[in-house]
Amino acid sequence: MALYYIALEGVTRHGLQVATKNILQGSLGHPFLPDPPELRQECNKVMKPILDAMAWDANRDRILREQREEQRQRSQSQSTWTPESRARATEKWQSVKAAMQDKRDEENSYDAAMARLQAAAEANGHELDLETMKPVSTGSFKQAGRAA
Repeated sequence: MALYYIALEGVTRHGLQVATKNILQGSLGHPFLPDPPELRQECNKVMKPILDAMAWDANRDRILREQREEQRQRSQSQSTWTPESRARATEKWQSVKAAMQDKRDEENSYDAAMARLQAAAEANGHELDLETMKPVSTGSFKQAGRAA
């Protein structure tokens, strides 16, 4: 009897009732009294759809809570912007954007390109001489930019 108590620990009344009914209707495939593990397996089989539905509901509720919290935070963050704070943020973004453009222009300048060529030539053990440089053939890219 103690084995049944141990095997059925945590089983719901509904699960035990339905499992007992199924066993009496021949679900085990043999006419004998079920062992404690067999009875527990039958109870688990009965409760599986219910537990799965509960887990699905809990997951859906968690997702809905997260969405509500995210929406609440988003509405609060947008409502806290004042015209002054928007102006400060816009000004800051414009200054960052201008600094990025200045850096890009500086990197693409003639002097910067020449400095990179000089550094590459020195790294390869050569001296940069623009007079003796040969133009590089473009190969299959010769047609680029022309109408076909």
